[in-house]
Amino acid sequence: MAPFGPWADIPPKPLALVGNGLHLLEFYCRARGVCTAWRAALPPPVPSLVIVTIPPPGASSLYRHFPEVFALFLPAERLFPLTTFRRGSLCVGSSNGWLAVDARSCSLGIYLVSRLSGGKEIRLLPLRNDNKPVPKIVFAPNPKPDDYVAIAICDLRRLAYTKTRDMKWMILDVAIGERDKLIDLAYDTDDGKVYCVTLLGDVHVLHIPRRQRRRPIVEPLLAERAGLPFDPAAAYAAPYDTVSKFTAVKNVFFFGGNLYQVWRNVMKDDIFVLKYNPERRPCWDAVTDMGGYSVFVGKNHPVVLQPKDAPGVTANCVYWINEGSRNEPMVFDVVTRTSTLHPSAAKAMSPSFEPVCCWYFLDDKITEVQDNGRKRRQSIDHCEQVSKTSRKAH
Repeated sequence: MAPFGPWADIPPKPLALVGNGLHLLEFYCRARGVCTAWRAALPPPVPSLVIVTIPPPGASSLYRHFPEVFALFLPAERLFPLTTFRRGSLCVGSSNGWLAVDARSCSLGIYLVSRLSGGKEIRLLPLRNDNKPVPKIVFAPNPKPDDYVAIAICDLRRLAYTKTRDMKWMILDVAIGERDKLIDLAYDTDDGKVYCVTLLGDVHVLHIPRRQRRRPIVEPLLAERAGLPFDPAAAYAAPYDTVSKFTAVKNVFFFGGNLYQVWRNVMKDDIFVLKYNPERRPCWDAVTDMGGYSVFVGKNHPVVLQPKDAPGVTANCVYWINEGSRNEPMVFDVVTRTSTLHPSAAKAMSPSFEPVCCWYFLDDKITEVQDNGRKRRQSIDHCEQVSKTSRKAH
């Protein structure tokens, strides 16, 4: 029998069949890491949506109490198992393949879990805030039981901060108005800061201490505003100083070294993308073009991509979750200013799925960024880290 040729010479169609037979996400990623030809034949599993299966009638007691959690790869309508949740648990964060889970209603506390790290869980300290649901948790990349940092929205006007070897969560007051509340967080891993935005558009910065005994500090984004009431007219160019009062959903994200916000009018599904310019007053103004990039916002750490980075992604779009309609994935075109259901959602979303309002990515870093007019590589591939880890293990 003739010897086998190089694996790279296997035609794309048989490779695609191989990929369809790999039902675990880590195996699929390892296959993509074999060589360039295999990566080309097997599309990256992004974008994906975290979903929970609804137990069918007559399901076993164990399945009813611990339904399975999947990453639904929308363009290919593929399901990859991630973990199991105790019913009543909430997914309150997602970053670099990890999920943050609030299972205090089930007496399981708050924890981080990743299928790609062997399904290991990192139990966080008990957070005592009257067992109110945590809206969102952000955390440092690559958490370990002996090395992690996590920040949560604790209640309307407070953040909770914990790190390795702390004895409890540190509760931090944020100086916002009585009629305002915290609604979103984003962790800037490059400078060790967490940016939080309020319902009315007030932005504050949590400075992560670099030394063990230092206390984190929360201050307004605009230093000159310290101790003063929030004034939308001083922060936002007209008419967005007024629009800020009518957009009930706000998210923050980073792109190319700049800070952005996404505002949504819940009644009309109208979305605005605003960019921060620290040299200008007012310092926030809307953009009508994202330079061909698109952003995914929600409970997840925001992810920015170009269409070439992921199948089915359209340029200059905001990908968001419609919490008012079965948590359906939506696409807002920044240029045409229209929101539509994700093109794969109608076929991929089954009545047996229970979306949990969270996009899922293995790697939160965008593939390329503009650096003084030149392209700078940040992350080669969304499965790259999984493949590297696999090769080291063997």
